[in-house]
Amino acid sequence: MKKLVLLFLFSSALAHSQITKQDIFLDLTETDFKALQKFLVSKNLEVRDTIFIKYDYNRESCWNFLDTQDNERITNVMTRFQKHISDFNANHQGAIAFNFREPGKTFNKLKLRDETIIIDDELFLKNLIFSKKKKCGNSAIIFNDGSYILRFSDPHFDLLPVTKK
Repeated sequence: MKKLVLLFLFSSALAHSQITKQDIFLDLTETDFKALQKFLVSKNLEVRDTIFIKYDYNRESCWNFLDTQDNERITNVMTRFQKHISDFNANHQGAIAFNFREPGKTFNKLKLRDETIIIDDELFLKNLIFSKKKKCGNSAIIFNDGSYILRFSDPHFDLLPVTKK
């Protein structure tokens, strides 16, 4: 019941999110939630009421087709994705989005070249939230009570709402 109520109490940042029946509703313990906040602060990242995280894995082939494209195309796709996150963060005071990846060097050019992706060097997020690897990475919406929505295989970070113009 708590999860259903959460869907109706979303902030404006979540009102346009694409929650589906396939998304999983979970809870962090209070200790784990505090550890998550501490982890983000240790990375010099801002913590807000609602946290969106996109997580990609090493040895992933989701974006390999772009490796055959020219550098301008790869840069264009990367820039649009960065702008999507940046625009969201600028327009939603109560929420913030981050792009993380597992450490490693076996990534396609799109993920290797994007210097805005934060590396989960100690695998903290992988162990806490993203332990089940799915093709094209996973994403999550984490609420200020420690509950969260997990989406498997989210290549475009569709769990992140589109910024209103």
